[in-house]
Amino acid sequence: MQSKTFSPNARKFAKLYTLAQAIQAGGDVEISKALLQLQCDPDFSGKAWQANFAKLADAITSGKPAFSVFSLSGNSKLPFVSFSSLPGVTCPGAGECLDFCYSFRAWRYPAAFMRQAQNAYFMRFNNAPIAQAFSDIVKARPDGFDFRLYVDGDFSGVADIHFWMQTMRQHPTVRAYGYSKSFAALLGYDIGGDPWPSNYQLNISGGHNASAAMIAAVKSLPIVRGEFVAVSIGRKVKSSDHGKAETNAAIRQAMAGEKVFPCPGACGSCTGKGHACGMLALKGVKIAIAMH
Repeated sequence: MQSKTFSPNARKFAKLYTLAQAIQAGGDVEISKALLQLQCDPDFSGKAWQANFAKLADAITSGKPAFSVFSLSGNSKLPFVSFSSLPGVTCPGAGECLDFCYSFRAWRYPAAFMRQAQNAYFMRFNNAPIAQAFSDIVKARPDGFDFRLYVDGDFSGVADIHFWMQTMRQHPTVRAYGYSKSFAALLGYDIGGDPWPSNYQLNISGGHNASAAMIAAVKSLPIVRGEFVAVSIGRKVKSSDHGKAETNAAIRQAMAGEKVFPCPGACGSCTGKGHACGMLALKGVKIAIAMH
């Protein structure tokens, strides 16, 4: 797996990354040491950091969530229920995307990092709290809901896929979708013979480290809607530029000769019949967003 590097100006992010690596690859001793090191680090002496480190330590010790497992209310860009884990360390298929991954920006906020860290820990060691929290949402929303699996992070391996695909099969009213670069794990799950759920749509995410042959194999999986790619239009764009006519025209020009659906940036606003990334009607169509 490619390791994320940070600029000298992102010293705190680099230190948080050491804890993220311990949570994803280490044992309880390594995780405890990495957490204690940050708790004693002057860069994290502020009350917010200390309070949230203590909550994370309590979640790890007690096995009970100290932070919300799922985001329920969403925001203007993502009005769906969603789940996140630690970026980078849970992304075995990551390639150049690590250079521009937006997920690390959330690490400016103590609670955002800790929730990702908590969820990554539970996914590795004890996914029962995640399953229970999801079941509670389903009970509260009997008519179903849109669910984005992994806003931040990815399937770290076949075990993660087993958990989530079983969860989707158990809750067929949920309309789930996501983006992934964990192609080897997805193919490994498929070889195992367990059924794929009909209520999960996968978008092949760009910026990966996979070969063309592997992408072709993944495209044959029944859960795959199509590709979602970040496109360079010769300049970085602001969030407010997504969906504008000139941005869409630049995307189409950059992808001349291909059938493409420009992403407007705000999930749920792209069509009158639902969001494009979860629509079977757009199966096989590339969805593209300008690099931002």
